[in-house]
Amino acid sequence: MKEFWNLDKNLQLRLGIVFLGAFSYGTVFSSMTIYYNQHLGSAITGILLALSAVATFVAGILAGFFADRNGRKPVMVFGTVIQLLGALLAIGSNLPGHVNPWSTFIAFLLISFGYNLVITAGNAMIIDASNAENRKVVFMLDYWAQNLSVILGAALGAWLFRPAFEALLVILLLTVLFSFFLTTFVMTETFRPIVKAKEKAENIFQAYKTVLQDKTYMIFMGANIATTFIIMQFDNFLPVHLSNSFKTITFFGFEIYGQRMLTIYLILACVLVVLLMTTLNRLTKDWSHQKGFIWGSLFMAIGMIFSFLTTTFTPIFIAGIVYTLGEIVYTPSVQTLGADLMNPEKIGSYNGVAAIKMPIASILAGLLVSISPMIKATGVSLVLALTEVLAIILVLVAVNRHQKT
Repeated sequence: MKEFWNLDKNLQLRLGIVFLGAFSYGTVFSSMTIYYNQHLGSAITGILLALSAVATFVAGILAGFFADRNGRKPVMVFGTVIQLLGALLAIGSNLPGHVNPWSTFIAFLLISFGYNLVITAGNAMIIDASNAENRKVVFMLDYWAQNLSVILGAALGAWLFRPAFEALLVILLLTVLFSFFLTTFVMTETFRPIVKAKEKAENIFQAYKTVLQDKTYMIFMGANIATTFIIMQFDNFLPVHLSNSFKTITFFGFEIYGQRMLTIYLILACVLVVLLMTTLNRLTKDWSHQKGFIWGSLFMAIGMIFSFLTTTFTPIFIAGIVYTLGEIVYTPSVQTLGADLMNPEKIGSYNGVAAIKMPIASILAGLLVSISPMIKATGVSLVLALTEVLAIILVLVAVNRHQKT
């Protein structure tokens, strides 16, 4: 915690807001795929997840552009307001005896859209307020905070999702309200934009042209999207696989079915991150960012594929350990490498482009859920293996180009 208290106040607040957002994810968002699957079926669920990804894609693009034009804080405040509207709609759509999965989807679409505005502008703020020496530490603390809050949220969500979903939505509303307070009344601006006349005349497409013409960064983005596609299976095919295929067991009188196995998988991953993050980063501190990216993503892919090829508790538990060890090494490496490749004059726009990795990966992962009844778990595993090979090739090309220039 010493590193946390040495950070700039805005970085501390940013980490606090991430903590609250990840807590909401642990309580509600991690189980929404199962919610849609139960109410609407797997085919429609895949389409809805893809539509949600498109909305967050738009949010990331808009956030990057306006964060460079108007500063980081106004974008973050606007994002929390949209989240508040979504949380209120979600509560209204799930009153006892009046459940509407379609308006629930719209509500969570608004929450995701607003949260992506906050995260994209907040990532630009991280780079504003950090330096080359402490940036990896900030990203490590960011990742650590997310996982600690998910542990707490998932523990709550596991027991309340079925019997008291409405209570989870109220908790979601309260966390968004607190984030709104921190962002609006406590956080200060880290970037005072000085927009030249030429830049003022630029539209959003022209503003992003410079980023899209950066071939090295775009090749890196291709690698990042590929590995994010693997990570997104946590929210897409893994819940469907466990819900449909996991063999229910009873452990000391406690029944473990698919949704609870997903929660155990999630809690296992978060606990390992909280306990081992500092140790593994100390052991790999001399690794290049490229090496951390490759070995970390490779372990993630192996763990996720193994999870899909089995349906019983112990092998899936072991697969979760393998996956998490890879993610611990991968996450600070990919974030620091991405920041190093950005043009410091257009950090907001670069983060806007970086934000597209999640929605694009979500679209692809959602489509994979839709076709999974045809290709089965074996086909999904083969897709993940090919994706990992592509990611390794692309990151090697990007780093090689960067070193030459």
